[in-house]
Amino acid sequence: MSAKCTTEQFNLLEIMLTGRAAMAVAREAFPGGAIPGTRGTVVIATPQGDVHDLGKNITGMVLTTKRFRVVDCGKDCPVAEMVAAAAREHAFAVLASGLISPVVPLVRQLRGLLRERGLSNVVVVAGGAALRQCTTEALNVNYVARDAFDCVHFLEGLRR
Repeated sequence: MSAKCTTEQFNLLEIMLTGRAAMAVAREAFPGGAIPGTRGTVVIATPQGDVHDLGKNITGMVLTTKRFRVVDCGKDCPVAEMVAAAAREHAFAVLASGLISPVVPLVRQLRGLLRERGLSNVVVVAGGAALRQCTTEALNVNYVARDAFDCVHFLEGLRR
């Protein structure tokens, strides 16, 4: 029997403290940032106009502990920079986190911009309060994650 952890079983402070501790251990163990056996590279950002990055940061920490290489483009990031980072870093996925609704039209642009750069195979995942209100079709993305753990489970399914 395996026990599964969900966001309902932890409070935000516990998740943040655990993530910070894990990141400190990872930085010490792999000073160059190269984690052996990486599952692939993902680009993560909060699109331009949104300066809320707590959810993005939590997702990045969880992905890192699950052996994904995370390229964090930060908050208030132009979608063109997210696409450029995906090309530069050979990412298999781009993750957009949005708390406020003005980022919805920007997220809709991601797939088209990726296609223009010859990156139509890159997976696009959306998450965050504003984006969770939309469907995959409305956002033109592959997946809308309920939370950081849901995002990780989706990506793990792609990279087994």
